[in-house]
Amino acid sequence: MKESIQNTGNEVAIVIYDAPLPPKYFRIKKSFIKTILVAAPLLTVFLIAGFFFWGLGERLKSIPAPHLPVVVSESDKKIASLQKELSEVHKTNEELLLKLSSTPATASAEDPYLMMIKKPYGMQNLIDKDRIGLDQIKLNQTNKIELDFQLVSRAPESRVSGHILVFMVSESGIMAYPAEANKQLTQGLKYSIGENFSFSRLRPTKAEFNRVATNESAKFVIYIFSREGDLLLIKETESFQVGAKK
Repeated sequence: MKESIQNTGNEVAIVIYDAPLPPKYFRIKKSFIKTILVAAPLLTVFLIAGFFFWGLGERLKSIPAPHLPVVVSESDKKIASLQKELSEVHKTNEELLLKLSSTPATASAEDPYLMMIKKPYGMQNLIDKDRIGLDQIKLNQTNKIELDFQLVSRAPESRVSGHILVFMVSESGIMAYPAEANKQLTQGLKYSIGENFSFSRLRPTKAEFNRVATNESAKFVIYIFSREGDLLLIKETESFQVGAKK
């Protein structure tokens, strides 16, 4: 059996002719060629993938995080409501402690009807703060005498709560609203017997009084107290002709 003219070797010979220069002869190992053929594509792939993920990471940093809708259960709503009520109780307690540490206010001689109201200890006169105003004062006379007016908050961003007392002063004497306040006129009224209110912007009010026996002139004096008993407003109306139907 004839042997091969050229035995398989571990090297590859390359001859480069560059006339008129003499030829150049290079010998390269086959293992090196195989390494180049495998490593070069892998390195290229790794470089491309690296640049791709680097660019993707930069994009993700600039994209805002998605805001998923928050599902609030009924129990969570109840807990939030209780926390709000607790916060209001703490605030009220702080206000009451502040009032107890202050001195009681004295009635002014210019407010004779205020003498009929029992002032709580530490009551403050906050009329100058102008927290509440009155608007659209109107008198209606049907089966009863009705004084209609609106409370107007000067700071609608916050809620205000308190009590309303109204006196009708006529030749026949003094009548109070709410009606149950008339039973305490002789011994003095507590401000808390007044009609409760709580509002942010406008609050319509209708103060009702029984008709007097005869036609006579009467005026109305409106007192607004805060929930803690501080005086927020005093308003004396013009005189009206009131009395029995003709």
